[in-house]
Parts: sequence; C-alpha cells; structure tokens
Amino acid sequence: MKFSLKKKATVAMFCITLFICLFTLLVINTGINDVIDIMFWKQSTGIVNLVSSEIDAARVSSVQQAVREIYDRSEHKIISDQAGNPEYESYLAQFASIEEREDYQSLRADLRRMRAALNVSSLNLLWLDRENKCYVNLVDADFEAPHRPGCIEPVTSVNDGTLTNPAESLTPSTLTTPKGEKLAFTGKPVFDAQGSVLAYVTVEISQDSVAEQRKIFLIIAALAQLIMGTIICVIGVTIVSRFIIRPINKLSQAAELYSSNRKSFSELHISKGDEIGILADSMSHMESEISGYIENLEKMTSDLISAREHAKQLNTVANIDPMTQVSNKRAYNTAAARLNEGTKPYGLVMIDMNNLKLVNDTCGHEKGDICIQNLCQIICRSFPHSSVYRVGGDEFIVILENDDYKERETLVQTITETFRQNAANPEGQPWENVVAAVGCAVFEPKKDRSIDDVLKRADEAMYEQKRAIKEAQNKLKIER
Repeated sequence: MKFSLKKKATVAMFCITLFICLFTLLVINTGINDVIDIMFWKQSTGIVNLVSSEIDAARVSSVQQAVREIYDRSEHKIISDQAGNPEYESYLAQFASIEEREDYQSLRADLRRMRAALNVSSLNLLWLDRENKCYVNLVDADFEAPHRPGCIEPVTSVNDGTLTNPAESLTPSTLTTPKGEKLAFTGKPVFDAQGSVLAYVTVEISQDSVAEQRKIFLIIAALAQLIMGTIICVIGVTIVSRFIIRPINKLSQAAELYSSNRKSFSELHISKGDEIGILADSMSHMESEISGYIENLEKMTSDLISAREHAKQLNTVANIDPMTQVSNKRAYNTAAARLNEGTKPYGLVMIDMNNLKLVNDTCGHEKGDICIQNLCQIICRSFPHSSVYRVGGDEFIVILENDDYKERETLVQTITETFRQNAANPEGQPWENVVAAVGCAVFEPKKDRSIDDVLKRADEAMYEQKRAIKEAQNKLKIER
C-alpha cells in the first residue's frame, strides 16, 4: 500500500506532536509536585518553629518524665503496629494515669488550640528513645482518635540523624497514608532551660487541598496541548497543499497581533470552502480555549495570593493571647528586639496579680480566668495609648512610649490607686476586686545594655511593692 506525501506528513507530524505533548505534560506534572512539596515543607517547618517556641517546656518536662518512668519499668514494649492485640492494650493501660494529670491535660488543650488555629492534620509531642531507636508518644492533639501516651513508632531512615544528634530538627518529608492521602511531615525539638532535648513537636499537613486543583490544571494543560498539537498538525499538512500563500500570510499577521489583541484570530475573514478555512476556524477555537486557559491561570494566581494573605493572618493570630486578646510573649519579644535596636526613650511597667492561686483553689479556674481578664481590662484602661502584653499566667508588661512615657508617673499612680481601692473593698468578689503589684522602670542609655536590664528593675520594683502589700495585709490581720 502506497501512502501519499500528505499522509506521510500527517503521520509524522502527529507522532512528533504526541511525543512533545506527553513530554511537556510529564515536565509540568513533575514541576507542580516539586513546587507543592517544597511549599508544604516550608509551611510545616514554620508551624513547628512556632509551636516549639510557644509550648510550655516545664509541662513538657513533667509529662516526659512521667511517661518515661512507666516506659522504663515496662518489660514488654510493643510498637503501634500491634494495635488491637491484648498485649498492646495491656501495655498502653500502664500509661492510663498520665491522661489524668493536670499538666498533660493542659498541654493537650494548648496543642489542640494551636492545631485548630493553624488548621493542620496532626500535632504531636514525641520523646526519642535513642537506645531502642523509636519515638514514644507523649501528647496527641487529635480530637477524634488520638494516640495514647506510650505509643511507640520506630525511627525511620529519613530521621535517623536524631539518634546521633538529638538537637537537630526532623527532616521535612512527604508521607502517603494507606488511604492515599499525601501529608507534609516535619518536627523540631523542645529544649529545657539547660538546653537538653525534652521532646519533639511534630506536625502533619494534608496536601489534598490542592490535589484537585492540580488535576484540573493538568486536564486543562492536556487539552491545551492537544488543541495546539492538532493545530500544528493541520498547519504542517496544509503547508504542502496548494493555495496557501495568502491565507498563511493572514494567519501570520493575526499571530503577530495576538499578544495585544486576543480576538485577532476570530476577526479573520477567510474562505470556508477549503482546508485553509478549516485551519482558520481551528485557530479561532484555539484562541477561545487558550483564553479560558489563561483565565484559569489568573484564577490560580489569585488563589495563591489569597493563601499568602491567609498565612499573614495566621502570623497575626500567633501574636495574640487567646484569653485576653492582647499581645502575647511572642509579640513582646518582637517589640523588645525593636527597642534594642533604637535609641528612642521608653519605659516598662511590670504588673503581677495577687492571690490568683487562692482564687483558683477556692473559686475555680473559671473564676481565675475571669480575674485575669478583669486585670487586663484595668491595665488597658489605665494605659490606653500603650502596648500591653501578657507574658505569663498573671503577668503583664506595658511598654510606655511617647505621651504615656511622659505621663508615666501619673499613670502608674492611677492604676496603683485602683488596686488599693479594690483591696480595701470588702463587698466585691475576689475575681472582681482585682489586686496586683506594679513596678515601673525607664531605659537609661548610659546604664542599660538592653531592654532586659530595664525589665529587671521594673520586676524588682514590682516585687518590692508585692512584699509591701503582703506586710500590710499581715499587719492588718494582727491588729484585727
């Protein structure tokens, strides 16, 4: 069977175009996967850095020691792969008392709040048993089916570097669950005051949220490649046909105008009675498809910008104390770094509540929280133009600048008088008549090396006032 040159050209152009389309789709798919993995690795790394800086290391140390004592006493250590076996349940039952501890419940509540705020798939605290090369679960922030304390997972080859260097972070990686869900995983150690590793904060972020968009993008890219490939085949075959010079010139002119006018192909007026007319129609159809493809790309760009704005909102949330809605210790550290770099005069006010433990013990922690909120309201009213930070359970710092710095003595006297009146009021409830000690200090350029020196003096002044309040209260009790 003999084939004409036109048929041979058609077959050759089709094979070449098909190869190019498949190769291009493969490159696009690989590039998208790499970009998605890197994006989620960076996001997960940022999250574990945030959580490890906010977590209460003292509570982590307490829970870790309790779990470790039971773990070390256990004769048979069974990994999580044996879940469901009676031996496994018997092993985990040894750790049941851990879940009743206040420090464990507080840690779990903190992790669950952060997990919900950061919208991650999982958030865990793990302890590394270097001798047995495994991780032991301390706290799992999952709401539905959390891993219980004492659950054991072997150290994978990706993160076996922690066996020799526990202080290093877990290597970001992509995991695939048995259900086919892709997760970005990483972790970071939590250190105690001496710099020793207590545990690892680990996080998993689901990548399925962009999987559907990736599929749609690949389908659009495949259709665009197919349309462009079809047009290329038509053009290649038409070149060897008769009566091509003028129509091809018109097509060339339209192509030159396409960058500035996306409707250039649809505005061509070419005879519909031959192959060139068919090619003109295909070009107009391609124009419509490519315009739709460009619109989809623009939409994806808009979605990425929205995601970046969402990340900024998460950073803002990370600087706010959830109970009082004022800035937290993380925000204070940022402000302190700014003040250390500048020369502008400023002052610090240290405020610490009196008798919070008594309120918690006698009236309940709910009233204790109300007590802290009432204290925060008094501080914000007393220093309306200054930044207020909650840096501890019942400890607040106010940074005085500008007009509040100039009026600091009056402002401090006013809030001190408010606390004195509350202390002298026998009628109100203890969580309503909030009493606190106040200490103030200002930055002295020739004396202070950093904001820490100012804070130390403010703290000393506050504790001096706290001692004076206690002495006055004791004296009053003796007189009565």
